Amino acid sequence: MLGIVGRIVRRQNPAGLTRVTRTAGSSFFSRSVSYAAEDVTLASSTEKENIAISATKPKPLSLNPNSPLRVTDPPPTGFSGVALKLLGFYTRESQLIRGSKILYTRISAQADQPELYASFALEKNFRTTHAMLLLHMWLTLVRLRAEGKDGSKVGQSLYEIFNHDLEKRVVGEGVKMLISKWMKELEKNFYGAVEAYDAAMQPTAVKDALARALWRNVFAEDDSLMPTGAAAAPVKSLARYVRREAACLALTDSESLLSGNILFSHDFDVTQGTRETDSTSLGQATSEPVPA
Repeated sequence: MLGIVGRIVRRQNPAGLTRVTRTAGSSFFSRSVSYAAEDVTLASSTEKENIAISATKPKPLSLNPNSPLRVTDPPPTGFSGVALKLLGFYTRESQLIRGSKILYTRISAQADQPELYASFALEKNFRTTHAMLLLHMWLTLVRLRAEGKDGSKVGQSLYEIFNHDLEKRVVGEGVKMLISKWMKELEKNFYGAVEAYDAAMQPTAVKDALARALWRNVFAEDDSLMPTGAAAAPVKSLARYVRREAACLALTDSESLLSGNILFSHDFDVTQGTRETDSTSLGQATSEPVPA
């Protein structure tokens, strides 16, 4: 990540991402969080889990091959193709880096949609936008865990792009303090939320674990407890949306994911429903692309 202010230190964490930390610190976030992000398997292919999902079956997020949103490399033909090949444009590493850039545009586009916030009774501001970016980053990184070395490379590049984008967003907020102080706290928030979401999606998690994790990391501005009854409806609705998108990503084919040719669902009103389904590890199931 390109730092604006502060000395950068890189460390490896258990999830396989290289942490980007800085020498400066701050107390912008009052809630302490963990740096660790455990690489967990959500469930084996033989396990069953009752989850709240939409009335319609989850679908792959892959873009249709003919979709105008789909991004493809130019063919390696002609003079320009030969030149690009000599410059390493078609190497696997270059392809994965380009894929991570496209993938992040899909994540940021979803997190910047006003309808996303209106659907879950959230005010759209820097805090909630960061929370939604983080949430969709986590969903994507979990799916990438199933892609081996390619997934690890895309995930690391995606994480660095995410941090660079955060720096620009912080600057855009007109922050009057050292950027490094904000970035260090945002990084803490990232790893703490990832750890909480991972734990909440395990089959052994307690009831409403995901909703409670979302309350702490998306809705609450302090350490207040999650509300009950009708007041908890937006939180539980977001939990259903997250489970639905996780299932959709599990059905998304590897090529579409690694090239960034996916589109998150725009249906945010996920109907309450309970279905017993095979809860395979995210990313193990694949399917043919569906129309965008």
